Amino acid sequence: MTLAELISQTHHLLIDFDGPICSVFAGYPAAAIADELREIIRRHCGGMLPPDLAELHGDPLRLLVDVAQLGDDELTRKVADACRDAEATAVNSAAATPGADEVLRTASVSGRRVTVVSNNATAAIGDYLQDHELTPHVAAIAARFDGMNPRLLKPHPFLLQRAIDGADEQRSRAVFIGDSVTDIAAGIAAGIPTIGYANKLGKHQKLADAGATVVIDSMRVLAAELGSTTARPAQ
Repeated sequence: MTLAELISQTHHLLIDFDGPICSVFAGYPAAAIADELREIIRRHCGGMLPPDLAELHGDPLRLLVDVAQLGDDELTRKVADACRDAEATAVNSAAATPGADEVLRTASVSGRRVTVVSNNATAAIGDYLQDHELTPHVAAIAARFDGMNPRLLKPHPFLLQRAIDGADEQRSRAVFIGDSVTDIAAGIAAGIPTIGYANKLGKHQKLADAGATVVIDSMRVLAAELGSTTARPAQ
């Protein structure tokens, strides 16, 4: 299927936040946030990291999921709250993805529904959209919320299902745009066609191999297609 064919049948545009819309951690590195979260974990656990968290990496969301696997609800809440607050700070220095604002505006103007679907915190996404005057073009946000079980983050289809159910839209008339293999896996699990956004060298093949319906290298290409393709009516 070509991008034009996919977009022509799309009435609901689901789009990931970190990557397709902006680089969330451009000014406040993810690795720094992960280190801060590990310090919270150490204090909670008497100065030691649990063995299951001994591997050091720079992904705060992965760390949040790993913490949830421990079954300590109080620790999970502490880490989730700290991660949410750090993301709220990070979006203040996030770098906008070239063409992303055009995608949101063009999709909205063309009559398509736009939902941001992300593992990032709902409040941080809302702040970014408001600061960049994009809120009028986004109908809904289906993202991490306070009290949500982190194990339901993508690649689990929970957030995508939440977005579709909230819009009462057929999956065949929606498309999900993401920049990671986990995004593609979530889309496939939810039964939604996917567009892989290859924003880094080597990603194009990885996203294709993961099963993306179409892979693009520029959000401006998507914006142009949204502006030139009329959505087909429901059968």
